[in-house]
Amino acid sequence: MTFTSPLFLVFLIFAVSINYALPQRFRHLFLILCSFVFIGFYNIESLLAVLVFSLFNFFLAQSVKGNRFLFLVGLFVNAGAILLFNYFNTATNGFVFTFSSIHFNLDCFIIALGLSFYSLQNIAFLTEVYYERIKTENSLYNFILYTSFFPKVISGPVMLPAEFFPQINRNSITKTELTIGFQRFLTGLFKKMVIADRLAPAVSSVYDYPTSYSGMTVLAATYLFTIQLYFDFSGYTDMALGIAKMLGYDLKENFDTPLRSTSVSEFWRRWHISLISWFTQYIYYPVVYKLRSFKKTAALVGILFTFFVSGIWHGIGLTFTLWALCHAVYLSFELFTKGIRVKLSERLSGIGYKLISAFIVFNAICFSNIFFRAASAEKAFALIRSVFTSFVPQQWLSGFIAPLAIGGHQADEFNLYISVFLFSVFLLFENRLNKMAKSAHYRIPYIVILLMLIMLFGVFANGARFIYMQF
Repeated sequence: MTFTSPLFLVFLIFAVSINYALPQRFRHLFLILCSFVFIGFYNIESLLAVLVFSLFNFFLAQSVKGNRFLFLVGLFVNAGAILLFNYFNTATNGFVFTFSSIHFNLDCFIIALGLSFYSLQNIAFLTEVYYERIKTENSLYNFILYTSFFPKVISGPVMLPAEFFPQINRNSITKTELTIGFQRFLTGLFKKMVIADRLAPAVSSVYDYPTSYSGMTVLAATYLFTIQLYFDFSGYTDMALGIAKMLGYDLKENFDTPLRSTSVSEFWRRWHISLISWFTQYIYYPVVYKLRSFKKTAALVGILFTFFVSGIWHGIGLTFTLWALCHAVYLSFELFTKGIRVKLSERLSGIGYKLISAFIVFNAICFSNIFFRAASAEKAFALIRSVFTSFVPQQWLSGFIAPLAIGGHQADEFNLYISVFLFSVFLLFENRLNKMAKSAHYRIPYIVILLMLIMLFGVFANGARFIYMQF
């Protein structure tokens, strides 16, 4: 039951309608029930995992304040869960065991649930309570809602305790929230079904056969993957924020036009904002504080360690380590060349410098994404070699258009051109379209156009799974 499935749309209409009609004191219990249904739809193991970890962290938090041993136990269990889940995510056959009549397949339910995001929130809760920055939550129901709230349970945004708990007892849901939520959800649906899912086959056709195509084709597929990843994940976030808004909750913004960034550090301030905030607060700052007397060296070590942990969080494998290393190198380079870059920006015109910088940053991000997308390090290096050895395709149609269009027929080419046109227009007018999506008033032309595009060009069957469901 993904956000784009017809069954979920029925579920969503039911959840929003009943939640709106219920008195405030019953809403959090109803949303817990909805979250259990949503999670349990994947399989019962997912629901059991959420319940077990919720109970463990809730009761541990009652005594963790100032208790270093219990705090370390909590960190070990939740961090160990992330490693365990990511390991079995990459295992060939998963880990299967049977207890009574329940059949557990860790490889299956971890992919469905995205438990890494769930564990990050548990770590944040225990940390905040341990350092007495917040009081422990005394309501088990409120804590379960915080950890299992279904709009964010698959792929975030990662919500800190102080951002979520105060919203549980808010008094009312206004028509303005319903309006904004609906338009935001529809925008995400468009991003996912019309753009991301249409680009996914083009990317796969090249990346599944890394030695079969020219460097130009690989480069185009790499650009398309970065755009697919952005529209897939930002589309999910728009839907998650829209659903939560209609249910009376504000989730954290996760994207702020990151593909326009003029530096990699700016890119990470605009991309997956909630996750980067978590890594910054709970990993980068503590490391830098410990080494604060070393100044730039402290920042460098903090960058390297943070991205090392980020690579492990994304998955166990050399590809994610290399992806993380790329970004650690980028940020380290920016750290030590800040003065030079400031002087260069003063000599060049403002617009010219920004355009050149944005072009360089976009290509740097795309290069790192080769490791993020490739099935193995060997395949990633094979793709990179093709860019520098046989760049121009021998035949334009069969070597470039056909693999990206998933066929060489005129209809296939038309579909590719439509996809490129739609994401180009969206990126060009992204700020204006985002304002429409967040408008407190119904933007009828905007809604009608989105609905028409979804009906005409949306991928309704066999759409690609949300990429960040695997993390």
